[in-house]
Amino acid sequence: MEYRIAYVAFCIKNSVFGRTLLEDINRITTVDPKNVQICSAEWFWKKQVNSYALQVEPYRFRHKDKVILDYEEALHIEKVRHEFFVRLEELFQKLRITDE
Repeated sequence: MEYRIAYVAFCIKNSVFGRTLLEDINRITTVDPKNVQICSAEWFWKKQVNSYALQVEPYRFRHKDKVILDYEEALHIEKVRHEFFVRLEELFQKLRITDE
């Protein structure tokens, strides 16, 4: 099956709030560290300093936008991706509460 990377990009200010946010984002990788990574693409950083991407993709393909996965791995990644977005939504809810 063809899998296209799922990711969210953030630009995080170097501040107390920004460092706390980065820690919160990094905790999302615990969903499945082999398949969820936080990184900073060099080409993206050159355009926007302090930019990070939180992505769901098997680690061995972390530099690819799309890959071919066998059926079993694709099903696992689908579950990981679902939990990834649940955790991301929880983080956004927390940020909304903090912002009010």
